[in-house]
Amino acid sequence: MESAAITEEIERLERELGDLRSRLENDSSSFSSLEQQVADFRSRLAETQESLQKQESMLEQKRSELAEAQRRERLEAYTQDLEKYRAARTSVSDAAATFLAELDAYDGEMVHLRRLRDEMRDVFGDDERAAQVDAALAEEDEALRSTWAAVLGATEWRQVEVPPEPAVEPVSDWDDPVANPEENGDLDEDLNMRAAEGRTARILDYFNKT
Repeated sequence: MESAAITEEIERLERELGDLRSRLENDSSSFSSLEQQVADFRSRLAETQESLQKQESMLEQKRSELAEAQRRERLEAYTQDLEKYRAARTSVSDAAATFLAELDAYDGEMVHLRRLRDEMRDVFGDDERAAQVDAALAEEDEALRSTWAAVLGATEWRQVEVPPEPAVEPVSDWDDPVANPEENGDLDEDLNMRAAEGRTARILDYFNKT
């Protein structure tokens, strides 16, 4: 009876050992499969990282190419900048002519008002009417002080002589006298001369008659 029990125990142990060996084989196979999967994942991850770096490098290169292309297009479109510059310069010249004409008219009104005041004093004496004209003439300093300061500040530095820029061969002849820097300078000088002559003539005429 004892040997039978031992035999039965041995058979049970052998069965359990067989089961364990089978499980070991299955687990080993599963582990090997997992190791292969991990290796595959690592390989795929390395490939993905490499592709990502290449794509980022290509994108950065294309962005640089785009910036350079846009820069070249902007530089090649310089004629538009020239047109805008000439239009702005012409606008300034026209505005200056208008301003000088308005200033000329203002000076004429001021000389006329001074004459009127002197005639009023001759006829009415220093009464309230002549005082009102004097007060109006005195308003110039308060009403136009900031205007003269702004005009002087905007133009004074432009009269400072600067070293001439290196000569550049012209790409084409300009038919527009306003667009030609030399002729434009003559135009500005002519405007200044005409405005100064008009104001000076009226002021001298006023003082010669008083």
